[in-house]
Amino acid sequence: MTGTAHSLTILHVTWSLQTGGLEMVVLDLARLGPEFGLRPLVACLEKAGDLVPRLEAAGTPYYKLDKRPGIDPGAVRRLARLVREQRVDVLHAHNQGAMFYCGLAGLLTRRPVVYTRHGASFGKDASHRWMSRLVSRMARLVVCVGRDALRVTRERDKVPAAKARLIYNGADLELFDGAADSRAAVRAELGLAEDDQVIITVGRLSGLKDQAGLIAAVAALDAARLVLVGDGEERQALEATARRLGVSHRVIFTGVRRDVPRLLGAADVFALSSLSEGISIAILEAMAAGLPVVATRVGGNPEIVIDGQTGLLVEPGRPDLLAAALEQLLKDPRRAAALGAAGRRRAEEKFSLRAMVGAYAAMYREVALWRTT
Repeated sequence: MTGTAHSLTILHVTWSLQTGGLEMVVLDLARLGPEFGLRPLVACLEKAGDLVPRLEAAGTPYYKLDKRPGIDPGAVRRLARLVREQRVDVLHAHNQGAMFYCGLAGLLTRRPVVYTRHGASFGKDASHRWMSRLVSRMARLVVCVGRDALRVTRERDKVPAAKARLIYNGADLELFDGAADSRAAVRAELGLAEDDQVIITVGRLSGLKDQAGLIAAVAALDAARLVLVGDGEERQALEATARRLGVSHRVIFTGVRRDVPRLLGAADVFALSSLSEGISIAILEAMAAGLPVVATRVGGNPEIVIDGQTGLLVEPGRPDLLAAALEQLLKDPRRAAALGAAGRRRAEEKFSLRAMVGAYAAMYREVALWRTT
C-alpha cells in the first residue's frame, strides 16, 4: 500500500457533483469512508456542482480536473499527477466516462482501478457499447449496483463472473427516523392542508425520470397534490405540462432541497415514474421514511420494491396505470401504511448505507493487495 499504515487512500472520480443518485453515493462513500479506515478524495472531470459544499463540510478534499470538450489527454495527465501526489491506493471510477480516464491514469501510475456501473441504461448505440466493453476490461473489478446492471455487464460487456461484483446502494436510515414529526409544519410551509392527499417524488427533472407522465397521472386523480423535489433541464417543460393539463395549482416545484427527510415525512405516497433506473437512492430514502412506493417496473426498481408487499409496480410510460396505483393507496390509508412499514423493514435488512460502505471498503482492501501487471 502507498497510503498510511492505518488507512487506504481512495480517489473517487466522477463527471460532476451535481445532485443525483450517483453523486449522492459518492458523497456518502466520502463521508463515511474514514469510519472504515479509508482516506477519501474526490475528483470531478468537468462540472463542480451543488454537492461540493457538503463534501467540504465532511472534510473531504475535492479536485476539479477541468476536462476539455471531447477526449482530453491533458485530463489523463492531471489525474495521474493527482494520484501520485496524493499517494492514492485505489482509483474508483463512477460510470463509463470517468472509467475511461481512470483506466488510462491507472495504467500510467500502476494503481488498481475499480469501476461502479450505476445503472444499465447507457450504451445504446455501437460506439457506446464498444466503449462500455473497453472500460470494463480496463478495471480490476466492475461493481454493479443491481442485478439488472450485473446482467448487462456479464452478457453484453462480457465481463467474467469473477470480476463482476454486486453491491447494492444504501440509504442512511437514521436520517429518516421520525421523518413525519414535522409533517404539519412542512405542509404549512408548502401551502398544503392537513387533509390533502400528497404524492411526492425526488430526483433530477429529466426526460428519463418522466415526471411529465407523473403529472399526467396526477391530473387523472380528483384532488391529489404533487410535490416535485429537484431541479434539471426539464423544469420549464414540466411547468408548461402542468399548466396545459390544468393542474398547476396542484403541483409544487420545490427545486433542490437539503431537507428531503422532512419533505418525505409530509407526504402520503412516494412515486417514481422513471423510464430507466439503477438502484434508486430516492426509492431507498422513501422506504427509510416509511412511505409506500409506487414505481415503474424498470432497471433495479423490482429489486427494491416487492410488488404488493412494500409498494406497487407499474409499466413505464403508462400514466393511466400510474394513476390507478396511486389512487389505490390514497383511498386505502391502512394498506398504504402497511406497505410503508414493510418497506422500512426491507431497507433495514438489505439497503443500509453502512452495509454498502463496508462492502466497498472490503473490496478496496482486496484490490490494493493485487500487484499491477
